[in-house]
This record gives sequence, structure tokens and C-alpha cells, in this order.
Amino acid sequence: MRRAITASMGLMAAACAGLPDTTPINHQLSFAPTPVIHDMGIEGDAIALAFSGGGARAASFSLGVLLQLREMKDTGGRPLLDRVTLITAVSGGAITAAYFGQAGAEGLDNFRNAALDHDWQGQLHTSWMSPQNWDRLLQGGLNGPDKLSNWLDKNIFGGERMRDLNAKPQIIINATDLYTGAPFAFAQPWFEAICSDLGSVRIADAVAASMSVPIAFRPVVVQAFPEDCPLALPGWVDRALVNRHAPMLLKETARSFRFFRDTNRMSYLHLTDGGVADNFGVSSFVTLNAAGAGPHAPFSPSDAVKLRRFTFVIVNSERPVDGDWAREQGGPDGPELIATALSIAVNAPKRAAADAFEGFLDDWRDDLVTWRCGLKPEEAAALGAGPGWTCDNVEVVFDIISFGDLGYAKAARLGAAETAVSLPADLIDDLIAGGRAATAWNDALIALTK
Repeated sequence: MRRAITASMGLMAAACAGLPDTTPINHQLSFAPTPVIHDMGIEGDAIALAFSGGGARAASFSLGVLLQLREMKDTGGRPLLDRVTLITAVSGGAITAAYFGQAGAEGLDNFRNAALDHDWQGQLHTSWMSPQNWDRLLQGGLNGPDKLSNWLDKNIFGGERMRDLNAKPQIIINATDLYTGAPFAFAQPWFEAICSDLGSVRIADAVAASMSVPIAFRPVVVQAFPEDCPLALPGWVDRALVNRHAPMLLKETARSFRFFRDTNRMSYLHLTDGGVADNFGVSSFVTLNAAGAGPHAPFSPSDAVKLRRFTFVIVNSERPVDGDWAREQGGPDGPELIATALSIAVNAPKRAAADAFEGFLDDWRDDLVTWRCGLKPEEAAALGAGPGWTCDNVEVVFDIISFGDLGYAKAARLGAAETAVSLPADLIDDLIAGGRAATAWNDALIALTK
């Protein structure tokens, strides 16, 4: 009996010692911040990029895109990378975007050594045979902050905070709130909704939230502070909820903002991989537009007046369908069925979201033109309109870069890369080269060099 009691006490102690770290990553907002709209210095052309999820596969492919944009020059000899004003990113793409936002164009040469060449996978809990991993799974995920956010902070981001990111381009890191099922971006509107200070959040924690694939990683915890909040919810929230024609993702975001302020509903957000809700991260652009000071948002009035062509490119690192079970009458086994269903659950909505987003950009362009044409000549001139400026002379271009741009054989090779946090060096080489090639051959981007 004594041995049984002693053994039980030992198990309880071990369980307590292994409890997950659920410390919130954020702090309360103590005062109402002054709204700041940064001028991005737009003169004619502007580029926005959306980096999809896909682990190290997406991180490597998107790195190749940025490296090639650094080499391609516009008609004035300026790198196209300098024209990038916004990057919205998810999961594996988020680590590349955040690193670029921190280190700048020159720092891209160090990204592979800092992030891609490390053996992350070997440091993770992955074995289903270990009883300790069963406990971790029951506690919310096989790996906690020590295996992702703290590792990212130590090895890549060096303790820097969201306020330390460069103002240009604007970097939007996207996660998913598990309770509401809505996208949650590490950007000002979302943090004002939870009455929290975005600038003090570690970059590593934001990236970890975006990368926290369910089951493999525990959700990242964020606290909401609705009591004594110095900010009321903005008017667009109610308008989106009652507008029958508002985009559904915007409605879902507005609904989640309401929940964040309702203590009977929520006190904490549990953030998981951004791809669960929106694997392209385009919904955050829609919300930033609604939350902005006018139809030109997320651009400043000056940038919006001087904009001539806005090119929005999604960098899609999606895996193609694979497996041998389609050749068999019996079909997939249990693990194959789960993996296939999860893939469909992530990929099908994002394709629909891309189609819907293209329509949104058309509407955004129309609203922008209406606003520009409503300016008085002296107002337009004060905002930077030069001689011969025409209010409706704005073009919006939407395109997608993917493995499919590289031909069947190369697409099959790159698409076969596992959605893992680390990959073999030769595959990383191919993914970076693939990102470069797909960018160099992209007509929408080539047009910016002529």
C-alpha cells in the first residue's frame, strides 16, 4: 500500500512538474495610443505580398521570392524589394516575413543560417510511442513554448519586440483564435480590441502563434483586458455586423472583437496556426481597410494619392495531393484519411478566399478612385499629386506565385517537401531557387521593371 501511495505521489509530482506554460505573452494597454498612419513613400508602384503557411517549405520558397525581388530593378534602377509596402504572412511564411521586417533587405543573406539550416525537427517531441507525449497531448499539444517561441527568440529574433520591426514594409503576422475560429493578426486593430500593447510582444511569440500547428504545438495564450479599457470598439465593428454585403471574414473578425470585450465570453485567447482560418493571410488586409481612416486604408492619404499601380501577389507554398491510396479500392487508411481531410480543410477555404479577395481588390480600387476624385485640386496637390495627375489613373493587379509555375517535375519535387520545421539542405536549396525562378518569370512583377 505504501509503495502504491508513493508511486501515485510520484506520478502526481511528475504531472505537476510537466504542466504546460500558459503564461500570456502580452500586457495591458494603459493609455489610448495616438493613431499613427505611416507614409510608405509610395511613388507610382507599390507591392504587397502574402506568404502562405507550409513550415520550412514555405519559409524557404518565400525567401527565394524576396531575394529575387532584391535583384530585379524598376525603370529607375531601384530594387523591386524597395517597392514592397506590406507583407501578410502565415505560419512558415511568417518566420521569413518577420525576419525581413527585423533585419531588412541586407539581412536576408543571413536568414538561412539563422533559421533554415538548424535541426528544429530533431528537438521536437514527435513520438506517439512515449507515454510522456500522451500527457503533453492531453495538455494541449506535444510541444510548448520551450520548443518553439523560446527557441525562436534565442536563435533568431534575439529578444526583440514587435515595436522593433521596421516601419516599412508593414509586417502582419496571422494566427487563429481557437474559440471564435476567426483570424487574429498581430496588428494594431486586434490589439486595441483586446486592450493590449502590441509593441511589447516578442516577435518570437507572434511567429510562434502563427506556426502553432494544432496537436504538434500548444496554443499561445493572449489575455484580453476589457475592464477599464481606454478605447471603445471602433464603429466599423457594428457596421460590419449589420452590413449584409460585408465580407464574411470581416464579419467573423468583427464578431470576435465583440467577444474580446465580453467577460462572460472570454478572458483569454488561445492562438493556433494562422492557416486554420486563412492560410493566405489575406483577411487581415480586408480588416485593416475597414479599420482605417478612409477607403484608402491601409495606405496613408499621401501614399494613396501617389499610387499608380498596386500589385498584390500571393506566394503559395501549398503541397499537391500525394499518396498511393487512390490506386486501391480500399482507399485511405486511418492516418491517411486524417491527413487528407486536414489538408482539404486548410486548402479548400484558402482557394475560395483567394477568389473572393480578388473581387475585394476590385471594389477597393473603385472606392479608392471615388475618394481620389472627390478631392479638391488643392487637396490633391497638398498630398503629392503632381502635374498631369489623374484621379482615376490607378491599376490594381492580383496574381499568385506557386510551385506550379516551375513545371510539372519541379513542382512535384518541391511540393513533396513535408510540412516540417526543418528540411534537408538540398531541398532548401531547391525551394529557394524555385522561389527565385517563379518570381523572375512572373508577368505581374516583370511589368514593374519596364
